[in-house]
Amino acid sequence: MGQYTKKMWTTAGFFADHRMVFRNLFRIAGAYVGPNSVDPELNEAVMVTVNSVNSCPYCEGLHGELARMAGVDDPDTLMKAQSVSECTQVVDDPAIVYARTFAENDGRGETEDANFKTLSGETSEGFAKSVRALCWFLLWGSIGGNTLNGFFARFAGKSKEGSSIIFEFLFTLYYGPLFLLIAIVNGLLKFAPKVPKWFSATFGIILTLIAGTWILLPGLLAQLIPAKPRILAFG
Repeated sequence: MGQYTKKMWTTAGFFADHRMVFRNLFRIAGAYVGPNSVDPELNEAVMVTVNSVNSCPYCEGLHGELARMAGVDDPDTLMKAQSVSECTQVVDDPAIVYARTFAENDGRGETEDANFKTLSGETSEGFAKSVRALCWFLLWGSIGGNTLNGFFARFAGKSKEGSSIIFEFLFTLYYGPLFLLIAIVNGLLKFAPKVPKWFSATFGIILTLIAGTWILLPGLLAQLIPAKPRILAFG
């Protein structure tokens, strides 16, 4: 018995975050290919850094392996980092500082905005927007994966205070097939070697297209719903 401790969505948080990730879908693709693309090694390091705040096993498996394949030296240590300084000890880059700050603030607030402006000044606005889009992509994945697992945790007597079993059931019904696919891919990637940059970029576009297929409907609905304060079920 006990409580589920991971951060997961309520209905309001679900639509608030889908509103944002939907608006960033083209920039997510642009973070893999195009003039504002992020080098695959840094790209995956950003993903792993965001996941270090609210670790999701699906994202840990997927982007942990993709980071290894892209050439990140120690993705496991980065995944377990507890602060900005611990993250930059693994990958010392301003994008990593921003990614950790983004995740700690759920992509919002004065601290996130200030760090985004700093990243823009140190790189370029287009590049910074690509990094921010990647952060939204991983935030969506990590909270989504933990919401799915929160539903299954109920059967072990670990429900989340403030969460709705009806919402969790509907979420699992809709997103369950996608996260099952991710789990299968994770198992296959364990056997993959390091890969060239073009492969990482192509794989990223494929991920964006597949995930975007599921994001599309709730993302469109979220644009029609008046914006409300984002509420999560926190641990």
